[in-house]
Amino acid sequence: MNKSLLEENKAKLLAEQKRLNAILARDTNVDPEIPGGHKPKFDELGSEEGENAHEVEQFQNDLSVAERLEQRLHKVEQALQRIADGTYGQCIQGDMIDEARMRAEPAADICIQHAK
Repeated sequence: MNKSLLEENKAKLLAEQKRLNAILARDTNVDPEIPGGHKPKFDELGSEEGENAHEVEQFQNDLSVAERLEQRLHKVEQALQRIADGTYGQCIQGDMIDEARMRAEPAADICIQHAK
C-alpha cells in the first residue's frame, strides 16, 4: 500500500474514532454490564401510559443506534491497530485489499472478492 494513502486513511480513521467517541459520550452512559459498554440515556417524558410507551420505544431505538456506533468504533479501532501492526490493507483471507476499496472504506478488513 502506498504511504500517502496509509497516512490519509489513518487521519480519516482517527477523526472517525474521535467523532464516534464524542457521539457515544453525548448520547449514552457508560455501563460495563452492557455489551459494548454504552447504554443510551433514558428520557423521562412523564408517567402516563402513552408517555411511558414512547419512552420505551425511544430507548429501544437509541439502544440499536448505540450498538451500531459501538460496532463501527470497534471496526475503526481494529483498522488503527492493523496500521500499528503493519498489516493494514491486508484481507483477513491473506490477499491485499485494492486501494480503491481502502479509499472508499478505510476500515475495510476484507477484499471485494472475499466479501461476496
